[in-house]
Amino acid sequence: MTKMQSLFSLTRDLRTRLFISVLIVYVYFINGFKSINEGSHLALTMAIVEERSFRINKYMFWTGWADYSEYPPGSRNYYSDKAPGLSFLGIPFYLLGKFVAYSIFGKYEFVFIRGTLASFMVLCSSILTALSVVVIFELCKLFEISEKTSLLTALSYAFGTIAFVYGVTFFAHGTSAFLLVSAAYLTVHYFKNERKDNTKVFLAGLALGYSVCVEYQNILALPPFLLFYLYKREFKNLILFLFPYLACLGTLAWYHNTIFGSPFATPYMYQGFSVEVQSDQAFSYPLQLALRGLLFGTSHGKFYLSPYLLFAIYGFVLFFRRYPNEAIWFSSTFLLMLLLFSIHIGWSGGGAYGPRYLLSVIPFLVIPVGILLDTPSIAKNRWFQIIFFSTLAYSMFAIATGAVTNPTPPMWPQNPFLEYNLPLLIEGNLNSLFFKYFSPYTVILVPLLLLIINLRQFHILKLRNRLLDTINAFRKALP
Repeated sequence: MTKMQSLFSLTRDLRTRLFISVLIVYVYFINGFKSINEGSHLALTMAIVEERSFRINKYMFWTGWADYSEYPPGSRNYYSDKAPGLSFLGIPFYLLGKFVAYSIFGKYEFVFIRGTLASFMVLCSSILTALSVVVIFELCKLFEISEKTSLLTALSYAFGTIAFVYGVTFFAHGTSAFLLVSAAYLTVHYFKNERKDNTKVFLAGLALGYSVCVEYQNILALPPFLLFYLYKREFKNLILFLFPYLACLGTLAWYHNTIFGSPFATPYMYQGFSVEVQSDQAFSYPLQLALRGLLFGTSHGKFYLSPYLLFAIYGFVLFFRRYPNEAIWFSSTFLLMLLLFSIHIGWSGGGAYGPRYLLSVIPFLVIPVGILLDTPSIAKNRWFQIIFFSTLAYSMFAIATGAVTNPTPPMWPQNPFLEYNLPLLIEGNLNSLFFKYFSPYTVILVPLLLLIINLRQFHILKLRNRLLDTINAFRKALP
């Protein structure tokens, strides 16, 4: 088999083509860092690799002297103010980026080196977010959703939710979503396959545990998982699930103890710039105001930017009729996270496009949408099709507007989509490394590559055979 045939054989697999297609779009719109939030993650990665330390004193440039922790207070010993999981995952991407940057630019082109390092770190998030799209596709199929509808559901997540926005940044949210939905997929897969593969239980616990290392609030996902296992009377393998989960929490506790002298201390307790999360009033925000802002607000509203997700409401009804236990599990996971940030004074996430803190549980809303789409009595209704695909088209446009211009708009616009990002799009101001520093015409590469990747193998082989037949006929016609 030739190399070309091997490539076509690989891309024939729908999951592979889905992953590569999403990744192509995400990678094109990578352009370094957009905020100091990302820089705080990179500073820790650099300290680990270069200094064999968690102290980021030499890399405070990346934090903008804003996103950091100081311990002891006033000691000038600085640390990242984020959970460390994403920084750990970013280590191989940093090493690769460093090799490429110094190979191309030498040691003194600091601007280009920093830009290259940042772009390679973003690649980590892009890959994991693209993988989460594939996991959603596979999870839909486990719930007996047709392959066509599963593909539509997965693509709606990739480009109709803020997964696209944060898939081109080094924020933790896309990685967090990947780990949570992977844990859900592995768990469902285990029970759907007659509980034969205990490895799935172990990996589910590992994914869920590491998600806490990436974003602390993901610890709220544990109770719904545990209740699901207990309801299924999976008492024996519950230990197998909890072992890697607790190992991840133990690693996190060791990290905290090494830096702050206590396994229960977190970087948020010692933030050097922002005081809102240190306050005793951190969880005292009026519930109804934050709920309105998170769900329907023009600045960060989930349903304002992705209104097609409203169909998840009725989707959960159908989900409950088919799979009541899984529906309760998924809905409670989403509601717990929504409730947490509905009482937190930092619910908006600052200068962010959409409700970034909710991205980790948006996959749990997307699955019910897929179940709704796979219900013939509803999906074949003409009015439903018009309304659904209209809202999906709007969602994809609103999300793409933020992702391709600036995923971290300033805090002043009341409606970042219309007041800030859309004008940038109209001006043709795309936030892409290739678009800005190579040529605006490189945007043509995106649909071209997507077309090549998604051509069916038999079309290529048919063309090849015709070409060979033509060549052979020409040779025979020669004297």
